Amino acid sequence: MTKRNRKKEHYGSLLTINNEQLEINSTDTLGVYPKIIEKVVEQLDICIAIHKRVFVLRFDLHLKEYSGDNKTISTFMNRLKQWIKRNYKTKDIGSQWVREQERAKTQHYHVALFIDGDVIRYPNKLLRAIRTKWFKYGHCPVLEHPYYFIDKHNLEDERKEVIKRVSYLGKTRGKGYRNPQSKDYQASRCKYYK
Repeated sequence: MTKRNRKKEHYGSLLTINNEQLEINSTDTLGVYPKIIEKVVEQLDICIAIHKRVFVLRFDLHLKEYSGDNKTISTFMNRLKQWIKRNYKTKDIGSQWVREQERAKTQHYHVALFIDGDVIRYPNKLLRAIRTKWFKYGHCPVLEHPYYFIDKHNLEDERKEVIKRVSYLGKTRGKGYRNPQSKDYQASRCKYYK
């Protein structure tokens, strides 16, 4: 598999998005793709505008077998969002996933969800559902501190912390090893109408 990428890269721990300087998970030697992080910030900010509180969940998904396309993750995410809507009685779920493949023979995905914080406060039930639903495709490793809760009392600090943590999805390493028709990432298309 050859690496395919023509995206702009950024190096350094600060990135300016919409005239706001943000601390990100990057260094002078380990870069990120700004476009991926811009989508994270866009979808997070839309979810903050829609909901009074936002629950953010970060998790990884590893496949058992290599796949040249992203049909598995696309189908999984659609079904997961439908499950969340049914079980938590909510809508406007923000999400982003990125595809990576480094030394392993199969790709893995890093995922972030942005959900109405009035309907979910802790990740246990949701993580169990994710692991159960993903089991037939592979495994979902346990991440340290996988969730954040943003509300009006901690909005600025927690938002910055979430952006720094989720900016990991934008790292350049591991991206581009895919078929030409496959994407490196996908973001939800939540919209906010004033």
